[in-house]
Amino acid sequence: MKHLLIILSFLLFSSPLIGDNHKGETLYVLGEYPDWKWVASGGKETQHKYHGQVKDGKPNGNGVLISTNGWKYFGSWKNGEIWRGTGYNKDGNITGKYVNGEWIKQ
Repeated sequence: MKHLLIILSFLLFSSPLIGDNHKGETLYVLGEYPDWKWVASGGKETQHKYHGQVKDGKPNGNGVLISTNGWKYFGSWKNGEIWRGTGYNKDGNITGKYVNGEWIKQ
């Protein structure tokens, strides 16, 4: 059931019905949070990967972040910062939520 929720969330956030109708972009993270630097190319084995809406080279709008340890975030971004959404561990369990940029642990 948890995996189905993750798949449905990904399909929802990548749908052209939300926002403008482009497929989104992929970015990779350099550095550690909160000092992330967003780059257009990288490796999924060594860098966190973002796929979704981008503005000025940073996540902005709906997107998915997948970390190298399997943690995933589905939700909205504001100027490169996680804004409002849900975090999942590698097993698909909810670890917490972001509300207006603040982490609320489950």
